[in-house]
Amino acid sequence: MTTIYADDLRPGDVVDYHGELHRITHIERCEGWAWPVAYDDAGWAMALGHDPVDVRRATVRPRPGSGDNSL
Repeated sequence: MTTIYADDLRPGDVVDYHGELHRITHIERCEGWAWPVAYDDAGWAMALGHDPVDVRRATVRPRPGSGDNSL
């Protein structure tokens, strides 16, 4: 687990929210003053402010054709 700012979450991250783990499936980022909202596949949602959250980061894999040929 590491701590990041909530607005830096990305799909695939696992958030520890009051002892419950939630895998983020998608994030809605709207124009204007509204906070982005992160969702899991069970219907849980969290408005993403500037507060730090405990998270397991999603692993980032190179996309095919991205130029990273290290295997």
